[in-house]
Parts: sequence; C-alpha cells; structure tokens
Amino acid sequence: MAAAQSPKGGIIEVNDLRTVARIVSKNWYIVAIALVLSAVLSFLYSYKIPDVYGASTQILLKDQDAYDYQSQMYKSLGYVNAYGDIVNQKRVLTSYDLIDRTLEKLDFEVSYYIIGRFKTTQVFTNLPFTVQMQPLNPKLFDRPIDLHIIDPRQFSISYDPGQGMVTKTFAFNTDVADADFTLRVTPNVDIRPSTIGKYAATDYRFIRHARERLVAKYAKSLTVEDFAYTSILKVSVEDEVAERAKIFLDTLSHEYIQYTLQGDFDINENTLKYIDRQLDEVSNILGDYEDDLQAFLRSKDILDLNKESSMYFNQLVDLDAQKRKHELMIESVDNLRNY
Repeated sequence: MAAAQSPKGGIIEVNDLRTVARIVSKNWYIVAIALVLSAVLSFLYSYKIPDVYGASTQILLKDQDAYDYQSQMYKSLGYVNAYGDIVNQKRVLTSYDLIDRTLEKLDFEVSYYIIGRFKTTQVFTNLPFTVQMQPLNPKLFDRPIDLHIIDPRQFSISYDPGQGMVTKTFAFNTDVADADFTLRVTPNVDIRPSTIGKYAATDYRFIRHARERLVAKYAKSLTVEDFAYTSILKVSVEDEVAERAKIFLDTLSHEYIQYTLQGDFDINENTLKYIDRQLDEVSNILGDYEDDLQAFLRSKDILDLNKESSMYFNQLVDLDAQKRKHELMIESVDNLRNY
C-alpha cells in the first residue's frame, strides 16, 4: 500500500506569524516613526487645504402658484408648461451673461492672500491696501503676484512674467505704467513709521483674474435646485470666502430680478406699441369713411344730415301707415267676396 500523504499547511502558518512578530519587535521604532510621520503629514495636508464655504438663497418665481400633485394628474399639459418654465429659469440663473453682469457690479477681479509659514489664507476685507491692475502681458492673468510693504511710501512686487521672477519697487497712490501692466496700489490704512513694522512683517499676495475665467469659476460652483410642486428655486454657490459668496448671491438675485422685470417692461412696451399701431389704423379707416360720407353728402346736395334723416324717417313712417291701411282695405274686400 502507498504511504498516506501528509496534510498540507494553511496559507499562513504559526511559524510565519512568529517570524513577523520577531521582525516587528526588533524594528518597532520604525513603525512608530512611520505612524507619527504619516499623522504629521496628514495634518499638514489638511491644514494647507483651503477652506470652502457655501451660501444659498431662495427665489420665488410665482408668488401665488403651487403645483398640486393630484390636480396635475388631470392637467398634465399645465404641469409640463410649468416644469418647462422652471427649467428655463434655472438656465437663465446659470447663464454666462447673467453671471457676467453680476461680476461687473462686483469688485472680484483681484483676490488677496496672506502668506503664512504653512498656509496661504485668502482674505476679502480688512486689507491695508487695494490693488487696481490691468495686465498688458496675458501671462499675468490668474498668476500669483507677491507684494511686500517696504515703508509708508513704497512697496515691491514679485512676479513671473514667463521668463523668471522679477521684483520691482513702486510708490503708493501712483499710477504705474509698466511694460507688463498698469498698476495703482492705494493704502486703506494710515501707514506710519510707528506702524510700518506689523505691515512690513506680513507677506501679501494678490491674483488678477481674467473675467472669462472668473465667470467660468462661478458658473461651475453655482447650483440651482427646485422644490417639488412649488415655484421656489434654491440657488447655492461655493467660495473660499464666506462673505464673498453671500455678496455674489445677493447681487445675482438682484440682477435676475432686474432681468425678469426688464422682460415684463419689454412686453408692456411692445403691447403699447401694438395698441398705438392699431389705433392709428382704426383712425385712418374712420377718416376714410368720413371722407366717403362727406363726398356722398356733397353728391346728393345734403346740407344737414340729421334733418334729412329725420325727414326721410317721417316719410318712412307715413308710407308704412299707408301700406298698412291698404292691406286692411284689401283684406276687407276679400272678406266681402267670400261672403
């Protein structure tokens, strides 16, 4: 008889576990260092990620209309029309033209940042200066430009025009015409020698955005949702600055309302023009009839139409009475014959 085969071992045997435990016990500090390093890197990564805030608002399309579910079971055509109108309004709110008109009313073309040791934070208010910049070099759009306050009268900027970093020094409250841009930096605070220390110790950065890219950015972060069986739209937007998101939605809502009102104004104006045109046509027709009437009166030698009409009416009444009298006489003769 053949000898019985010994049973095969499992995928992980006890000896394998002992080997792993022996290696870990000898190199435990490497594992501990790896865990600590991973935790630190994760913290730094999450710390450096820019915060994103959300803001939302609601817009009422029709203040007295609501879509009752059961009634729409029998009025499908009306429901389709209402749904189509909501879809159209959602497209209007997210359209390029409306967002562009909104940004035209806002000062969002320049974003400001404060550079820290580990994190660069975007700020919207309480800045010591305001930048007005028009790049002449297209490469400067949406590219970071560092600004450093040197003294109460001067500042320096550092940027990369595409050929390496360049540093230039200019004066505050001065219109600068450079080969790459036109620039004016206006202080928002009274920078004095006694306070220059805290401003000079801070590193600032700004970015001049191109309008089309800024519109595309907000169009991407803008969402419009409708509540079922209502005419209310919820408009939401995300931004790195909470206050800026609120201002954008307020201005967008205002521009949307102005857009809808302008549509009503255009309809009313067109209606008034149509009515005026119809009135002109009716006036011309009445004028033609009046001319025909005057020509008829002249052809018949009629001086007073009212008097002539009264005379002819009286003659008509007399003739009608005579006709009735003759009819009665004929009826009497017929009765005598039959008798």
